[in-house]
Amino acid sequence: MAIVLYAIAGMLWSLSRAAANGHLSTVVDSALIGRVQAFTTLLTAGLGALIFLLPTLFPNAIEAALYMASGVTILIIIALVGLWTRSLRYAGSLKS
Repeated sequence: MAIVLYAIAGMLWSLSRAAANGHLSTVVDSALIGRVQAFTTLLTAGLGALIFLLPTLFPNAIEAALYMASGVTILIIIALVGLWTRSLRYAGSLKS
């Protein structure tokens, strides 16, 4: 069961990265696209390494709880970034 879940998670991760890169190419100036993609790759790799190291950093915690907390944290960050970008769009529309 774990192998199937990891395979599905890997496929979804690849699809989300492809969608994000496609969106980046439409909203980022072409002169900066390489830097932005390098930064997003660095950021996601760093977060992935942190999640992978959580059981080592917190040896007494249950692994499933650590991964659940990581997932919830990521969802909260996504929601906050969504609210932030929505407020930036709203503020931009007021200036126009």
